[in-house]
Amino acid sequence: MKSILVLLATLGASLNVQAGSIVLETNNHLYPIPARGTSCTAMNAGREHDLSAPHVSISELYVTNNTDQNFYPTRLTFRTGDTGYTCTYTGQVLRDLGLDENILPGQRAQTFCNMKCGAVPFGQMAKDGYLTVYGHTSDGQVVSATAEIQVMN
Repeated sequence: MKSILVLLATLGASLNVQAGSIVLETNNHLYPIPARGTSCTAMNAGREHDLSAPHVSISELYVTNNTDQNFYPTRLTFRTGDTGYTCTYTGQVLRDLGLDENILPGQRAQTFCNMKCGAVPFGQMAKDGYLTVYGHTSDGQVVSATAEIQVMN
């Protein structure tokens, strides 16, 4: 009987750990745009071309909250694996994308403006890129999710 209780307690603990996660979905491929770009923040302020060429535009960005807590995204980061290039959105710049500031359990949220990053270094070959969303749950747990993107030339 004691071993059955230990087994059930262990099984219950492992189910709790696997209860849910944050899932990030995005473009499978990005292509360089040879011109300068306009971010959502600049567009909202009536300005143009605040991003250096070449730039990328991440048009598909979905965050799904599969946890049992509210999820509060605080940062989006795009980086390339081989060059160390990083583009980070936080604060008002993140809010300008239109991503919900509070993603409820079971909810799938999306951006309504493309995340754009300027002066992206491109070479002769395709490379791996990574988009990561960072945030915290309503119980204070810090969480993140990463999606890989093929950066084409």
